[in-house]
Amino acid sequence: MRKSLSSSELRKILETTNERDLFMVGHIYIENTIDRILEKRFNIPSKSIDSTRFTTDLKMDILSESGLIKGNVKKNIGLINSIRTRYAHKLEPNEQRIGNYIRELDYLGSVPKLSANKKFEKYRICVIKTYSALDKMKK
Repeated sequence: MRKSLSSSELRKILETTNERDLFMVGHIYIENTIDRILEKRFNIPSKSIDSTRFTTDLKMDILSESGLIKGNVKKNIGLINSIRTRYAHKLEPNEQRIGNYIRELDYLGSVPKLSANKKFEKYRICVIKTYSALDKMKK
């Protein structure tokens, strides 16, 4: 099983200026952590999880119905997935819609002071906080 990343390690990974990379990679780390939860908590083999038929929605259904993921963590995962979907399927995603999704993200704790010159800083912080919340569920 892959070792967990620290917040600073994930922050460094998310420092890309390429929007598509940022949103795709942020989602990949969230989904990978969800996969590890399914393996560890439900003994689902990685071979099954890696199947294209085992969608993110199905994974979320399992975790939601089990009561492991709820509230703002669940909301953030859905929004992060929606952003990823836009960038995966559109050459030019609607910036207003992406901005709306980001505004809806929850910090999962205290609201940090944001750097004014860092575009998508809220997204980065929310991915890190969501990843950390999920990482705790693996144990």
